Amino acid sequence: MAPHDAHMARLKGDNLLPHIVDRVAREQPGAEFGLWPIHPTSYEPGFYTVTYGKLASVVNGLAWWLVEQLGPGSGEEVLTYVGPNDVRISALLLAAIKTGYVVFFTSPRNSPDAQRSLFSTLKCKILITIDPTPTAALAIMEAVKPPRQLVIPSVDELLSKSFPHYIYAKTFEKARLDPFMIIHTSGSTGLPRPLVWTQEAGVRHQISSSRDPPDGSLSVDRVYLGKRIMVTLPHFHGAGLFQYGLGAIPFGNVNIGPLAGAIMTGQALVDALHHTPADVAMVVPSVVAEIAQDPELLDYCARHLKMIIYMGGDLPQALGDRVAAKMKLRCQWGASEVGIPPQLLDHKLGPQDWRYIRFHPCVGVVFEKVGDGIYELVFRRSESLADTQALFAIRGQEHLEEYRTRDLFEQHPTVPDAWCWRARADDIVVFLNGEKTNPIPMEQHVLASNPELSGVLVVGNQRFQAGLLIEPVVTSDNHTGLTTAEQAALIERVWPSVEEANRTTAAHARVEKSLILVTTPDRPLIRTGKATIQRYGSLIQYTADIEKLYANADMALDDEVAPLDTTDPKAIGAFIRDSIKSITGWPNLDLDSDSTFFERGMDSLQALQLTRALRRGLHHPDIALSTVYRNPTVSQLTAAIIALNQGTDNNDTDADLMEPLLATYRELIRQIPKPERMSTAQSKPATQDVILTGSTGSLGTHILHALLNRPGIGHIFCLNRGGDGGRAAQRARFIEASLPADVLDDGDRVSFIHTDLSRPLLGLDKETYETLRTRVRVVVHNGWTVNFNLGLVAFRPALAGLVNLFTLASAAGMRMVFVSSISAVTGPGRPAGEAPPEEVLEFACDTPMVSGYARSKFLSELLCDAAVGWLGVDVAVARMGQIAGTVLRAGGVWNMDEWLPSLVVSSVLRLGGLPGNLGGQFTEVDWMPVDLLGEVMVDLAVGDGGIGRDDGAKVFNIRNSRTTTWKELLPVVADVARRRLGRESEVVSSEVWLARLKESDEGGGADAGNVHENPAVKLLNFYCDSLWGREKTPGLMAIEQALVASPSLRDMPPVGSDWMSKWVGEWIEKASP
Repeated sequence: MAPHDAHMARLKGDNLLPHIVDRVAREQPGAEFGLWPIHPTSYEPGFYTVTYGKLASVVNGLAWWLVEQLGPGSGEEVLTYVGPNDVRISALLLAAIKTGYVVFFTSPRNSPDAQRSLFSTLKCKILITIDPTPTAALAIMEAVKPPRQLVIPSVDELLSKSFPHYIYAKTFEKARLDPFMIIHTSGSTGLPRPLVWTQEAGVRHQISSSRDPPDGSLSVDRVYLGKRIMVTLPHFHGAGLFQYGLGAIPFGNVNIGPLAGAIMTGQALVDALHHTPADVAMVVPSVVAEIAQDPELLDYCARHLKMIIYMGGDLPQALGDRVAAKMKLRCQWGASEVGIPPQLLDHKLGPQDWRYIRFHPCVGVVFEKVGDGIYELVFRRSESLADTQALFAIRGQEHLEEYRTRDLFEQHPTVPDAWCWRARADDIVVFLNGEKTNPIPMEQHVLASNPELSGVLVVGNQRFQAGLLIEPVVTSDNHTGLTTAEQAALIERVWPSVEEANRTTAAHARVEKSLILVTTPDRPLIRTGKATIQRYGSLIQYTADIEKLYANADMALDDEVAPLDTTDPKAIGAFIRDSIKSITGWPNLDLDSDSTFFERGMDSLQALQLTRALRRGLHHPDIALSTVYRNPTVSQLTAAIIALNQGTDNNDTDADLMEPLLATYRELIRQIPKPERMSTAQSKPATQDVILTGSTGSLGTHILHALLNRPGIGHIFCLNRGGDGGRAAQRARFIEASLPADVLDDGDRVSFIHTDLSRPLLGLDKETYETLRTRVRVVVHNGWTVNFNLGLVAFRPALAGLVNLFTLASAAGMRMVFVSSISAVTGPGRPAGEAPPEEVLEFACDTPMVSGYARSKFLSELLCDAAVGWLGVDVAVARMGQIAGTVLRAGGVWNMDEWLPSLVVSSVLRLGGLPGNLGGQFTEVDWMPVDLLGEVMVDLAVGDGGIGRDDGAKVFNIRNSRTTTWKELLPVVADVARRRLGRESEVVSSEVWLARLKESDEGGGADAGNVHENPAVKLLNFYCDSLWGREKTPGLMAIEQALVASPSLRDMPPVGSDWMSKWVGEWIEKASP
């Protein structure tokens, strides 16, 4: 029987690694376990070989040594080991298990704060090192000051003796909950967390790796089986440690270690192969990149290795293609929280598909869509897969129903089960306008195109535009840093590759030359143990530099441009037109028309570029982005700039626009032909077809789900702005909310139609429009732009779309429900404590809140009233209160950018205290779960509660009729935070809480932009001005009519501990590093 066959046979018995080693040592003592270089810095002296007989002896020797030094352990005491990559790594791990201890392998590259946090969390008192003490261990000793330090016996001493057997009598059943090993997360978004792998987790991992591949595929584990593997991954990180334990011992793989005292490079790999043969090399991406760029190294590897497998990061496509053209190259995925789950080499994948992986079905992975063509890898618990899901036996993860990796993948275009890693969710740059970009492709392209760079990072979180950090390779000529002229020259050399990347990047994510920053040698980009860049830690170092970079870009004045006469409207207007044409590339359209810039297609980045152009060209640094948003035509912007110059700027020009806009759209309603009066005795059809606008939003998703499940609903026509009518986005939303998405493929139940409601016939062809006119009986108008930066004029297309829907509804006798907002009636004109009634209020500029969104909703309510009065259409207004997250199922997380999730996350993760009140507006908590609200909306749309009035639109105020208080919910929030985070959150006054938030925002924002853990800083003005700053707060909305019309609203329970626990738990999980 071959050695690896013997190992596989033993997997059917006791799978504990100490038992496997002892058995193999008895039955096949000469079988090779591993090879390590004799010398720490040179391969010339060759390698020493460790057999299983010798490994078992070394394990026993270290077990007796531990007992001599410390006595028998209880099974939980933690020993931290810092030493070189040699046989002692595996041997100490097994010896600790035998003697009742557990070894923690910490990265020597961790910061002092990280080491202190890890040692404190694990209550570790003992550090084991070698003699002489390594520099890395000295740094840890200085940071942690462990009470005791032990020096492990040398390799020569351990190999030169034969030690007596140390008995380990525990069976799997008795040992399954014992710790097996401790590793830690990378800490890429904060401090690293320790992960205690139990014996059961280790056994599950072995079993999953031993499962046969399905459908004739080959698995990576089978490639490794019994082979000689050059393992160059750091032993103190999970991927390397797995190979020296779980990946080798149960399967007979022979690991070959790298030099202990040298950095692994492509050249070092070839040097090793000159002195010992290997079948497979397991490397980090930087090694592959070096090999790809050196033909001699690549040729040697192609002749002496069967395959290269890389882990720990991503590899530029061009470099990987060079290697794959000469030899087999594959990617393997793993994570500290998961291990290295079995992955398949699908026979349908060609050599060019080296980036793609396919997971074995036994580990229970799903890919959930999170964006356009981008999916998150999720491990979902299944009782039928309990033996092979190692991650759910790791301490702290046993309670999880699913584990979201935050790793984002892209599906193969023709092989459905094959996936290519694209980015970490933590890598995704989220701009201030909510747009997102994956920075990895640009970073890879610029890095691969410029050998003089060692690192590239895209920045831009909570900015309007992307920037770039470039790190030069440090040489003897530039080790003290580049001069300003040299930095400028480097940027010029790099710029062509940035332009190339810009051409394949979304408009909002392109980089301008003025937003490139060169790093300095005294602050190198921080690397993880796998040589990948630690984004968060690296950016912290450059907080002030990045702030200055953006400030200079925003405020720079072009001295070469002669200042215009800023009192001359013609000169200003001409400059605005020229700037817009230069930025947008629009042809010579009539920019003096009433169409806004945004109706023509201007995006947020172009608006920012226009703002900068106006600041520079007009030498006017006071022009703000909001100036462009609120004045989005040439004539309006010209007038606004002149007003700024004269010191008569009216910051609230929207108020002056409200009445003229109302008059305009009321007149358009009066131009709609009045329909013939229909008989009131018409019977209700057995089924009703429905139009739903805005179906892909959070509320729209749950309205659609409720419609699909409501008896009496026929076909649902979803009208959305997306090119595919919103089909792809809808599927992603359903999956995200744990709703069954298969029904969306049922063409008999639902259709997705691309539309532009502001255009005649809703932007549809005549045939489609006629289909809607003749079939549909109910319209739920939920689609609306949610952007609180926009001025009222930007909502003109939405107002036009509402009027166009009145045209359709009146021609066909449709019932219509318009989704409005409480913000439409809770402006400064609302008397304190007065409950907004269920009626359309008379026009007054101060009725809505001061935002273009709120004012557009208020005007829309008045237009609904006008449509009923003139056309006799059946229209109702559903005025929404506070919408919360879901409660019926997992998923559908309450939007993390909203005020309450942001408040709670910042409170428990960063500020250390929860506010004792939520201001006068939320003295009583009347929030509504969005999934229950979907049913309420369907009640209003198709129920028997009645809508129409002859004299005006009927209004339904929608809020939870059963209220509670924030004071009652506070203990629940604090308890969930304590259980999830292991820390207390005190209750503080709103004044103290705001002071802490302001302090956390000093110096550029949330500790170098870590808005992920401190999202409340983005809403500081809201908390100061709206939540706690309002002198007058309205009373609870009257809801009598809504309760009559909606059984679902009548039955809605109050917000209680179960709901609050779910929401807070989801927020903490999503925000925690």
